[in-house]
Amino acid sequence: MKKIEDYEIVLHGLEWSDYFQGCGVCTTEFTDVATGIGNNDREALEDAMDQLAQGDWDLNGSQALADEVAKASTVDQVAINEKDYMVENGGEGFSDETPFVYASIRVR
Repeated sequence: MKKIEDYEIVLHGLEWSDYFQGCGVCTTEFTDVATGIGNNDREALEDAMDQLAQGDWDLNGSQALADEVAKASTVDQVAINEKDYMVENGGEGFSDETPFVYASIRVR
């Protein structure tokens, strides 16, 4: 397992999947990144933590990261409903896509 020496949390907020530009480690001191999605910040961060664990990162050795994730907001973001979307877009079609909260954790 890889030990987490340092981390950075990036809260991207509410995004549509086809507009989310991603998150990387280029020009940073970090060597890996995991991005998660959810209905709120905590869900997205927990998803990112799951991805880090699957990438063989030792999450048990970073209590500070776990504490920060536990303190993240659990308030669900307001979902865009079909009626409001169609009014905003002149009655044009509604996508089945749903916006999600995105959050990334960079590690080294």
